[in-house]
Formats: sequence, structure tokens, C-alpha cells
Amino acid sequence: MRSPSRTVILIVWHNLSTHPQGVFMANLEKLLHELTKLVESLKLTIGDSHAIKQEIIRLNFIQEKLRNLKSAIAEELAVAKINSSVGSAAAGSTENSLLSSDSCFVAPLLTTGEKFIAEKFGTGANKLSFNDLEAKISRWLEWGELLQTISEDILSNAQFINQLSSNINYPSLSSQFQKLEAKLQIDLAYGKSRVLQQQHQQIVNSQEELLQLQQKSTEVFENIKNTQNILLILLNLSAFCGNSGLELEWFDDEYGFIISSGGNCQALADIIYECELFQEKIHNLIVDTKILLEQAEIALNNLPKHPTIAGLRQLIADNKTQKFFALGVSVLVLGFSTWTATNYIMHIQQEQKLKQEKTSVSNLKSAQKLGMEAAVLVQKTPLPLKDWQQAQDKWQQAVKLLESSPQGTSVSSKVQTQLATYRGNYTTISKRVNLEKNAASKLETADKLAQEAAFIIKNAPKEAVIMTQAKEKLQEAINLLKAIPAGTFVSPQVQEKLATYQQKYQEIKGE
Repeated sequence: MRSPSRTVILIVWHNLSTHPQGVFMANLEKLLHELTKLVESLKLTIGDSHAIKQEIIRLNFIQEKLRNLKSAIAEELAVAKINSSVGSAAAGSTENSLLSSDSCFVAPLLTTGEKFIAEKFGTGANKLSFNDLEAKISRWLEWGELLQTISEDILSNAQFINQLSSNINYPSLSSQFQKLEAKLQIDLAYGKSRVLQQQHQQIVNSQEELLQLQQKSTEVFENIKNTQNILLILLNLSAFCGNSGLELEWFDDEYGFIISSGGNCQALADIIYECELFQEKIHNLIVDTKILLEQAEIALNNLPKHPTIAGLRQLIADNKTQKFFALGVSVLVLGFSTWTATNYIMHIQQEQKLKQEKTSVSNLKSAQKLGMEAAVLVQKTPLPLKDWQQAQDKWQQAVKLLESSPQGTSVSSKVQTQLATYRGNYTTISKRVNLEKNAASKLETADKLAQEAAFIIKNAPKEAVIMTQAKEKLQEAINLLKAIPAGTFVSPQVQEKLATYQQKYQEIKGE
């Protein structure tokens, strides 16, 4: 989600000196100039007990300022009514609108990224009356009171505050995931025993941490989804956000609670949706880690077994006579030569197996990526034909990649499972492509027939025999449109044109 830029409320007063209550208006002007910062800071920053206590003090200060402003506006309304009763047109208009050509309270200038807190400032109209502003301030005061109540509830629960303090001292779950993802970007050092062993251990450790992260994130996200208690929501969000920071910004009538963390401002519902995507990312990384671990174990098992120097020395020491020693050396040399040739063959075979393993894993990952892209493309229907064709191409590419994957690798079983699924998806989407093609073709043909009929109707005499052809063309166009299945991309056009063609046919028939 987008980070909100600093919101600006512009207050422009040009003719304050002419106001009958100039001294009072000067004070009101000062309060209005402070309104921007007051409302922007009307949020609760989640922290330890000391930070929460400071928040309560800060919120009390803001509330007092808002009350002063509300009282000042109420007094201005009273003055405006008095002036209106003695015929002051200028003051009378002040009650209706705080904005005029010379004095104005301009609503916040928000970017698209700030849509969730727009209601907090009231940006719906170009002009804001004193009465509207007074109502807004009442809403802000209620929000401030709720934030104070939440703060006091947090402080009253020692166990809650301890857990909260612990959560905000750890990295966010997304930061932990990114760190693990980076650690698992490993190119296996095939043929290098010591490095391979270190990499294997790193993968094992990372896999354990990843499973712990999955368990933690599942617990946090389930707790957020399954409760309406704002304290429990904040507690679990603090575990998710960690030391990235967490602020309760606002409660929007449409979007609900608005939360900000790490410079991002989001509705709680959007956070829950992103949590689900986060869970999927963790699951995919766990699968990739398992494959990488299997590759590392295969590489370790295929390392060549070299004869050691200690073994050769022991063999020489065991010879009792020079003759036997010479014979032993000859046998040893012959044996070593045989071992060298055998080891070379094993090395070639190992390289071939590792190459197949890399190819199979690479093809699987590429196919999964294409499958995900295709699935995302067709999530929202109806879709234009070109989008269906694009998804079809992606499924086809994914199937070809899996079909070309070598057999007998650590991912062969997964490749076959995915291949069966992707073939089914490709078949299904190919049928949909043909359906959309036929629908578009029938619509195009119907349009041409209707145009030909319209030309005849416009240019031929009503009693001419050729008018029969016009009716036949319209009837054929109608039949084509009726044959187009509902739910296709062109369905809305079909229904609209069908009604038009039927009406026109009835007109010709009546004549």
C-alpha cells in the first residue's frame, strides 16, 4: 500500500481586519492554523508502558486543543447569528460557509495513497461550513477519547503490555522472511566436500527457522481474522510489524480500522489479505527449501571416495619382504590406475545427474511461475479474448517445460503431479478461448448482417421485394446473437444489440 505524504490543510484569511469580532477572529485563526497538526497527530503509537503513558499525555493535550477550537467555533456561530439579526449580511453568510472569495478553510489536499484517512479530514466538498467543521471536531474528539480508552486498557493489563513490549523489540515477520529468503539463495558447490557440508547445514538451519516463522505467522494471522477485539488485533499486529512500528490511525466508516506501519497506511481488511499472500510465500519457500536440501544431500552422497595417505602408508608397512613389497607396489599401482578410471567415469555420471537435477528444478520453478501468472490473469471474469489467449499461452509453456524435465530427479514426482494439473488447466482454458472466439465471431457476423439490413431499409422502397432480404438478414443476426452463451466477454453487447435488432425487426414486420 502507498505511503501517505504529509497532509496539508491550508487556511487563508484575507479580510480578518474587517470582521466585527476582529480580536476573536485572530484567536480563531490561530486555532485553525494548528488544526492540521492536531488532526494528523490524533493517532495512537503502540509501544511499551512508558510510551503508552506518553501517548495518553499527548492525546489529552490534543483533546484540550480541539475542545478550545470547538468552543471558539460555537462562539463564532453565536456572533454570526447576532450580527445576522441586526442585518449584517457578511456575518450571516459566515454561518453558512467558512469559505468565501476572501476567507476560506481549504480541505486537505490528499494524494490517492491517502484515501483511507480522507474522511478523517473531510475532503468531500470544496466548502466547509462552521457547522460542518464543528461536527468534524466532535468526531475527532470521540476518536481521541477512544484512543485514550484503548491506551488505558493496555496499561491495565500487565501480561498484555509485557507481550507487546516483547513483540516490538523483534524484527517484523516480513523482515525475518526476507532474511531467510536471502540466506537460501545458495548455489551448491558440487564436488567441494567441505563447502557442501557447510551449505547443507545452513539449509537445515534455515529450514527450521522457516517452519518456526510459518507457525508464528499462522498463529498471528488467525488471531487477527477471528477476533473483533481491537486490543487483541493490536497485540497480534505488533507481532507482525515488530520493530517497524505500529500506529492506530483512524476508524473509517467504509474501511474500518486504519493501521500504519513502516510508512505504509492500510485498512485492516487489506492487511488480512496481504497476510494470506504472505502465508503463501512462506509455503512456497518451504517447498523450494526442501528441494534444495534434497539436492544438497544427493551432491554429498555422490562425492568421490579418494584413498587416504594414511591407508597407503599402512599398506606399505604391512609388506614383510622386499619382493613382496615390490609385488604389493605393482598391485597398488595397477589398482590405483583402475580406481582412477572408475572414479573418472563416476565423476562424469555425477555431473550428468547434477545437470539433470538442475534442469528439472529450474523447469519446475519456471512452470510454477507461469502457472501462477496464468491463474492471476483469469481470476476476474469476464475477460477479453486476448487475456484468455495470454493465459492459454502461459499454461502451454508451463506444460512444455514440465514435459521436457529429465526423469529420476528429486522433483520428478512433483513435476508429474504439476504436469497433470497444468494439462487439465490448459484443456479447460483452451475450451474457454474457443468459446470466446466463437462468441466474438458470431457478434461480428451479426453486426455485418444488421448493417446490411439497415442499408436496405434506408435506401429501398417499403414495398420493394428486397425488403424481405432485410428482414431475413435481421432474423439471421438475431439468431446468431441468441446462440452466444451468457457469461462471455461480449455478452453485455449481445444483450444490448439483440434488443435493438428485435425491435427493428418488429418495425419492418409491422410495415
